[in-house]
Amino acid sequence: MDNRNFFTVIFFLTITASVAFLSYKPAQFEEQSAVNVADFPKRIRGWTSTDIPLSKDDHRPGVTKNFILRAYKNKKGDTIGLYIIYSTSNRKVSDPPDISLQGTEETITDKSPLLLTGDIKATKLIVDKGLTQELVVYWYKAAGVNTDIYVKQQLLVALDKALGKKTSIALVRVSTEIKDNRQALALDKIISFTQLIEPLLNTY
Repeated sequence: MDNRNFFTVIFFLTITASVAFLSYKPAQFEEQSAVNVADFPKRIRGWTSTDIPLSKDDHRPGVTKNFILRAYKNKKGDTIGLYIIYSTSNRKVSDPPDISLQGTEETITDKSPLLLTGDIKATKLIVDKGLTQELVVYWYKAAGVNTDIYVKQQLLVALDKALGKKTSIALVRVSTEIKDNRQALALDKIISFTQLIEPLLNTY
């Protein structure tokens, strides 16, 4: 094995070991952060929000208090749900939300990747909630990179930590009801809303 291949193998083994360490390291509650997600604007260019009490699936006791769940409404009567959870130290904030959305009264009927904006690759879910359907889009932000891949954001965090850098992890989820089976219209609403909040999300 030449030197180049040797160092390549060492690099990937180091990353793999770091990810394994992060995966099995017990979660620690984050006491405070320089970034407070609650400061995220409640009014955004025609959209006004109200805070929603978190369900047991969204609430993350023992992980972090740094999150929001809001319903943003515009004058047309459209409603968009926004959930952001953020941490500078606790990897568990970015656990995939698919399991929590798959409940006794909720069923994920479709899951696919989605290029939401030029810089945001997300996961799109269709969630059947009995008499209604909901379009849910989510992505991770780790080390300043937006991605729809859980392993990728874990690798980014592991690499930064291995290099001694401070890093942050966030999960962003945007949702809206699908009315009259018009999935394309619901997606257009989510895309337009995401384009509005994307510059604001760069703070995190």
